[in-house]
Amino acid sequence: MLTTNTQASLLEIKKTFKAPLSRVFKAWTEPEQMTQWFGCGKAQEVHVEQDFRVGGDFCVEVACSDGEQVRMSGTFLEIVPNAKLVYTWNNTSSEFPASDTLVKVEFIDKGDSTEIVLQHSKFNRPVSVQGHTMGWTACFEKLETLLR
Repeated sequence: MLTTNTQASLLEIKKTFKAPLSRVFKAWTEPEQMTQWFGCGKAQEVHVEQDFRVGGDFCVEVACSDGEQVRMSGTFLEIVPNAKLVYTWNNTSSEFPASDTLVKVEFIDKGDSTEIVLQHSKFNRPVSVQGHTMGWTACFEKLETLLR
């Protein structure tokens, strides 16, 4: 079950996946796996580049079915393997912009399952919270399919 909580500048999504912790963490952090689950329902092609270390940058480019090209980028601030990621987040979306926002992802071992708690904060506009809630929800659904 997926639960969401939104406020004016923050969203939180929690979901438990039927997969071991190490598998879920790798799916979230390895570019070749990220291309299979990242992006909203309109995402047709995803390209991921990253320097996976504290202080390293990432860039995700998404080509959407409606022709829109969206670029997400940021810097890794904290990496605790199989436990937590914290990174900055910016995008080029005209509809749901994000500039200097913050993503925190916690991975919680539940034995044969893993709970992810994602918090995305520091939004300047409520519409961006709504848009990112839809986007992250789609990502979680595709991640669940990948992990099956």
